[in-house]
Amino acid sequence: MAARKYFNDLELKKLPAVKSLQAEYAQLLNEKKAAYGEYRQVKRDKQELLTVKMNVDNLLELGSRREKKMQREDATER
Repeated sequence: MAARKYFNDLELKKLPAVKSLQAEYAQLLNEKKAAYGEYRQVKRDKQELLTVKMNVDNLLELGSRREKKMQREDATER
């Protein structure tokens, strides 16, 4: 029913043959599989970058804490 409406919306006089639709579906499925492999790699890279960012943020926060602690110690010594 939805397929018929889709093709009616395209204003086609004759519906495509089942074989041509199956061939197009197989081609699209292959493209999807190839793109999914790339997607997984990009997703892994993103996760690795987020981990590195979190580590850098933690290191900078530790440095900031040390600096504040040293400033407080200097202030109390005066």
